[in-house]
Amino acid sequence: MASSGPGTVTAIVPAYNEAEHIADTVRSLQAQARPPDQIIVVDDHSDDGTGPIAAGLGATVLRPLSNTGSKAGAQNFALDHVSTDYVMVLDADTTLAADALKRTLPAFDDAAVAAACGFVVPRHVRSVWERGRYVEYLFALGFHKQVQDYYGRPLISSGCFSVYRTGPLREAGGWGQRTMAEDMDLTWTLYELGYRVRFVPEAVSYPVEPHDLDLMRKQLKRWSHAFFQNAPCTGAAWSGCRTCSPPSSWDSATPSWRRS
Repeated sequence: MASSGPGTVTAIVPAYNEAEHIADTVRSLQAQARPPDQIIVVDDHSDDGTGPIAAGLGATVLRPLSNTGSKAGAQNFALDHVSTDYVMVLDADTTLAADALKRTLPAFDDAAVAAACGFVVPRHVRSVWERGRYVEYLFALGFHKQVQDYYGRPLISSGCFSVYRTGPLREAGGWGQRTMAEDMDLTWTLYELGYRVRFVPEAVSYPVEPHDLDLMRKQLKRWSHAFFQNAPCTGAAWSGCRTCSPPSSWDSATPSWRRS
Protein backbone atom coordinates (compact mmCIF):
# COMPACT_ATOMS: atom_id res chain seq x y z
CA MET A 1 0.00 0.00 0.00
CA ALA A 2 0.97 3.61 -0.43
CA SER A 3 3.05 5.28 2.25
CA SER A 4 1.50 7.63 4.79
CA GLY A 5 2.28 11.26 5.48
CA PRO A 6 1.85 14.59 3.69
CA GLY A 7 2.18 14.84 -0.07
CA THR A 8 1.15 16.67 -3.20
CA VAL A 9 -2.46 17.00 -4.33
CA THR A 10 -4.17 17.44 -7.69
CA ALA A 11 -7.78 18.64 -7.71
CA ILE A 12 -9.93 17.34 -10.57
CA VAL A 13 -13.14 19.21 -11.39
CA PRO A 14 -15.25 17.49 -14.09
CA ALA A 15 -17.48 20.05 -15.77
CA TYR A 16 -20.17 20.06 -18.42
CA ASN A 17 -21.93 23.39 -19.04
CA GLU A 18 -21.08 24.76 -15.59
CA ALA A 19 -20.34 28.37 -16.54
CA GLU A 20 -22.67 29.58 -13.81
CA HIS A 21 -20.69 27.86 -11.04
CA ILE A 22 -17.16 27.05 -12.20
CA ALA A 23 -15.59 30.36 -11.13
CA ASP A 24 -16.80 29.96 -7.53
CA THR A 25 -15.50 26.38 -7.48
CA VAL A 26 -12.03 27.24 -8.77
CA ARG A 27 -11.71 30.23 -6.42
CA SER A 28 -12.76 28.01 -3.51
CA LEU A 29 -9.91 25.63 -4.32
CA GLN A 30 -7.42 28.46 -4.66
CA ALA A 31 -8.51 29.88 -1.28
CA GLN A 32 -7.87 26.66 0.65
CA ALA A 33 -5.68 26.96 3.74
CA ARG A 34 -3.76 24.07 2.19
CA PRO A 35 -4.42 24.62 -1.54
CA PRO A 36 -4.04 21.79 -4.06
CA ASP A 37 -0.77 21.79 -5.97
CA GLN A 38 -2.63 21.61 -9.28
CA ILE A 39 -6.23 22.31 -10.33
CA ILE A 40 -7.47 20.47 -13.42
CA VAL A 41 -10.86 21.35 -14.88
CA VAL A 42 -12.11 18.84 -17.44
CA ASP A 43 -14.25 20.82 -19.87
CA ASP A 44 -16.23 17.90 -21.26
CA HIS A 45 -17.27 19.69 -24.47
CA SER A 46 -19.30 22.39 -22.79
CA ASP A 47 -20.89 24.95 -25.07
CA ASP A 48 -21.39 27.71 -22.50
CA GLY A 49 -17.82 28.94 -21.97
CA THR A 50 -17.01 26.82 -18.92
CA GLY A 51 -13.46 26.08 -20.08
CA PRO A 52 -12.36 29.67 -20.84
CA ILE A 53 -13.73 30.86 -17.48
CA ALA A 54 -11.69 28.25 -15.61
CA ALA A 55 -8.58 28.93 -17.69
CA GLY A 56 -8.91 32.65 -17.01
CA LEU A 57 -8.69 31.91 -13.29
CA GLY A 58 -5.46 29.94 -13.70
CA ALA A 59 -6.78 26.38 -13.71
CA THR A 60 -5.37 23.79 -16.10
CA VAL A 61 -8.20 23.06 -18.53
CA LEU A 62 -8.37 19.74 -20.37
CA ARG A 63 -10.88 19.22 -23.20
CA PRO A 64 -11.29 15.69 -24.59
CA LEU A 65 -11.65 15.16 -28.33
CA SER A 66 -15.31 14.33 -27.71
CA ASN A 67 -17.69 14.26 -24.75
CA THR A 68 -16.66 11.39 -22.46
CA GLY A 69 -20.27 10.49 -21.71
CA SER A 70 -20.05 10.47 -17.92
CA LYS A 71 -18.54 12.12 -14.88
CA ALA A 72 -16.37 9.03 -14.42
CA GLY A 73 -15.10 9.33 -17.98
CA ALA A 74 -14.15 12.97 -17.48
CA GLN A 75 -12.32 12.20 -14.22
CA ASN A 76 -10.46 9.25 -15.77
CA PHE A 77 -9.39 11.50 -18.65
CA ALA A 78 -7.77 13.84 -16.11
CA LEU A 79 -6.27 10.99 -14.08
CA ASP A 80 -3.87 10.26 -16.95
CA HIS A 81 -2.39 13.74 -16.34
CA VAL A 82 -1.90 13.36 -12.58
CA SER A 83 1.56 12.88 -11.05
CA THR A 84 0.80 13.87 -7.43
CA ASP A 85 0.46 11.67 -4.34
CA TYR A 86 -3.23 12.41 -3.90
CA VAL A 87 -6.20 13.15 -6.15
CA MET A 88 -9.03 15.31 -4.96
CA VAL A 89 -12.35 15.40 -6.83
CA LEU A 90 -14.85 18.23 -6.54
CA ASP A 91 -18.12 18.76 -8.39
CA ALA A 92 -18.14 21.83 -10.61
CA ASP A 93 -21.05 23.37 -8.67
CA THR A 94 -19.50 22.81 -5.24
CA THR A 95 -17.41 25.06 -3.00
CA LEU A 96 -15.43 24.18 0.12
CA ALA A 97 -14.89 25.55 3.59
CA ALA A 98 -11.47 27.18 3.61
CA ASP A 99 -9.94 24.40 5.73
CA ALA A 100 -11.64 21.42 4.03
CA LEU A 101 -8.59 19.94 2.32
CA LYS A 102 -6.35 20.66 5.29
CA ARG A 103 -8.74 18.79 7.58
CA THR A 104 -9.08 15.83 5.20
CA LEU A 105 -5.41 15.00 4.62
CA PRO A 106 -4.62 13.78 8.18
CA ALA A 107 -6.96 10.83 7.54
CA PHE A 108 -4.17 9.47 5.33
CA ASP A 109 -1.74 9.20 8.25
CA ASP A 110 -3.11 5.65 8.32
CA ALA A 111 -1.37 3.96 5.38
CA ALA A 112 -4.37 1.66 4.87
CA VAL A 113 -6.68 4.59 4.06
CA ALA A 114 -7.20 5.07 0.32
CA ALA A 115 -10.05 7.60 0.34
CA ALA A 116 -11.62 10.20 2.59
CA CYS A 117 -14.68 12.38 2.24
CA GLY A 118 -16.29 15.19 4.20
CA PHE A 119 -19.57 16.67 5.37
CA VAL A 120 -22.01 18.08 2.82
CA VAL A 121 -24.21 21.13 3.40
CA PRO A 122 -26.40 22.60 0.62
CA ARG A 123 -25.05 25.98 -0.47
CA HIS A 124 -28.54 27.42 -0.86
CA VAL A 125 -31.44 26.62 1.48
CA ARG A 126 -34.31 28.55 -0.06
CA SER A 127 -36.85 26.28 -1.74
CA VAL A 128 -38.71 23.51 0.08
CA TRP A 129 -36.62 20.96 -1.84
CA GLU A 130 -33.33 22.52 -0.75
CA ARG A 131 -34.59 22.66 2.83
CA GLY A 132 -35.57 19.00 2.64
CA ARG A 133 -32.10 18.09 1.36
CA TYR A 134 -30.54 20.11 4.18
CA VAL A 135 -32.45 18.10 6.78
CA GLU A 136 -31.62 14.86 4.95
CA TYR A 137 -27.89 15.62 5.01
CA LEU A 138 -27.92 16.64 8.68
CA PHE A 139 -29.43 13.29 9.61
CA ALA A 140 -27.59 11.06 7.11
CA LEU A 141 -24.15 12.62 7.64
CA GLY A 142 -24.56 13.71 11.23
CA PHE A 143 -25.63 10.24 12.36
CA HIS A 144 -25.64 7.42 9.79
CA LYS A 145 -22.31 8.17 8.16
CA GLN A 146 -20.53 8.71 11.45
CA VAL A 147 -21.77 5.31 12.64
CA GLN A 148 -20.53 3.79 9.36
CA ASP A 149 -17.14 5.43 9.91
CA TYR A 150 -16.98 4.11 13.48
CA TYR A 151 -17.34 0.58 12.11
CA GLY A 152 -14.83 1.29 9.32
CA ARG A 153 -17.26 1.10 6.40
CA PRO A 154 -18.61 4.44 5.12
CA LEU A 155 -21.04 3.41 2.40
CA ILE A 156 -19.77 5.99 -0.09
CA SER A 157 -16.83 8.35 -0.38
CA SER A 158 -18.93 11.07 -1.94
CA GLY A 159 -18.19 12.13 -5.51
CA CYS A 160 -19.10 15.69 -4.64
CA PHE A 161 -15.88 16.04 -2.57
CA SER A 162 -13.38 13.27 -1.86
CA VAL A 163 -9.63 12.79 -1.67
CA TYR A 164 -7.87 9.59 -2.82
CA ARG A 165 -4.37 8.18 -2.74
CA THR A 166 -3.31 8.12 -6.38
CA GLY A 167 -1.78 4.63 -6.21
CA PRO A 168 -4.84 2.78 -4.87
CA LEU A 169 -7.07 4.86 -7.15
CA ARG A 170 -5.15 3.62 -10.19
CA GLU A 171 -5.05 0.09 -8.75
CA ALA A 172 -8.86 0.19 -8.65
CA GLY A 173 -8.91 1.20 -12.31
CA GLY A 174 -9.97 4.78 -11.66
CA TRP A 175 -13.66 5.58 -11.66
CA GLY A 176 -15.82 2.82 -13.08
CA GLN A 177 -18.32 3.56 -15.84
CA ARG A 178 -20.44 0.42 -15.39
CA THR A 179 -22.94 2.15 -13.07
CA MET A 180 -24.46 5.60 -12.60
CA ALA A 181 -22.73 6.04 -9.22
CA GLU A 182 -18.99 6.03 -9.84
CA ASP A 183 -18.32 7.13 -6.26
CA MET A 184 -20.15 4.18 -4.71
CA ASP A 185 -18.55 1.76 -7.20
CA LEU A 186 -15.05 3.05 -6.42
CA THR A 187 -15.62 3.00 -2.65
CA TRP A 188 -16.74 -0.62 -2.67
CA THR A 189 -13.91 -1.59 -5.04
CA LEU A 190 -11.38 -0.08 -2.62
CA TYR A 191 -12.88 -2.21 0.16
CA GLU A 192 -12.50 -5.30 -2.03
CA LEU A 193 -8.83 -4.41 -2.51
CA GLY A 194 -8.30 -4.28 1.26
CA TYR A 195 -8.18 -0.51 1.74
CA ARG A 196 -10.00 1.67 4.25
CA VAL A 197 -12.19 4.71 3.65
CA ARG A 198 -12.72 7.52 6.16
CA PHE A 199 -15.41 10.13 6.78
CA VAL A 200 -14.09 13.48 8.06
CA PRO A 201 -17.09 15.52 9.27
CA GLU A 202 -14.97 18.61 9.97
CA ALA A 203 -14.22 18.95 6.22
CA VAL A 204 -17.27 20.70 4.77
CA SER A 205 -18.40 21.13 1.17
CA TYR A 206 -21.28 23.21 -0.19
CA PRO A 207 -22.93 21.87 -3.36
CA VAL A 208 -25.81 23.44 -5.26
CA GLU A 209 -28.79 21.13 -4.75
CA PRO A 210 -31.90 20.63 -6.90
CA HIS A 211 -34.26 23.53 -6.32
CA ASP A 212 -37.47 22.05 -7.73
CA LEU A 213 -39.38 18.78 -7.77
CA ASP A 214 -38.43 17.80 -11.32
CA LEU A 215 -34.68 18.01 -10.69
CA MET A 216 -34.99 16.36 -7.29
CA ARG A 217 -37.03 13.48 -8.75
CA LYS A 218 -34.47 12.83 -11.49
CA GLN A 219 -31.58 12.91 -9.05
CA LEU A 220 -33.20 10.53 -6.56
CA LYS A 221 -34.21 8.16 -9.37
CA ARG A 222 -30.61 8.06 -10.59
CA TRP A 223 -29.25 7.46 -7.08
CA SER A 224 -31.66 4.61 -6.34
CA HIS A 225 -30.97 2.92 -9.70
CA ALA A 226 -27.24 3.29 -9.11
CA PHE A 227 -27.40 1.50 -5.77
CA PHE A 228 -29.01 -1.56 -7.34
CA GLN A 229 -26.47 -1.45 -10.17
CA ASN A 230 -23.60 -1.48 -7.67
CA ALA A 231 -24.92 -4.16 -5.34
CA PRO A 232 -24.33 -7.17 -7.66
CA CYS A 233 -21.02 -5.72 -8.87
CA THR A 234 -19.21 -5.24 -5.59
CA GLY A 235 -21.26 -7.27 -3.18
CA ALA A 236 -18.11 -9.15 -2.20
CA ALA A 237 -16.86 -6.05 -0.48
CA TRP A 238 -19.83 -6.88 1.11
CA SER A 239 -19.30 -12.31 -5.33
CA GLY A 240 -16.90 -10.75 -7.74
CA CYS A 241 -19.45 -9.93 -10.42
CA ARG A 242 -18.12 -7.70 -13.14
CA THR A 243 -21.10 -7.72 -15.49
CA CYS A 244 -22.95 -4.45 -14.89
CA SER A 245 -24.05 -2.32 -17.80
CA PRO A 246 -22.89 1.33 -17.70
CA PRO A 247 -25.28 4.24 -18.17
CA SER A 248 -25.49 5.25 -21.83
CA SER A 249 -25.37 9.02 -21.44
CA TRP A 250 -25.34 11.96 -19.08
CA ASP A 251 -28.58 13.23 -17.61
CA SER A 252 -28.24 16.67 -19.13
CA ALA A 253 -31.31 17.94 -17.31
CA THR A 254 -29.44 17.83 -14.00
CA PRO A 255 -26.93 20.56 -13.12
CA SER A 256 -24.16 18.15 -12.12
CA TRP A 257 -23.52 14.40 -12.16
CA ARG A 258 -24.05 14.15 -8.52
CA ARG A 259 -23.34 13.30 -5.07
CA SER A 260 -24.17 11.04 -2.21
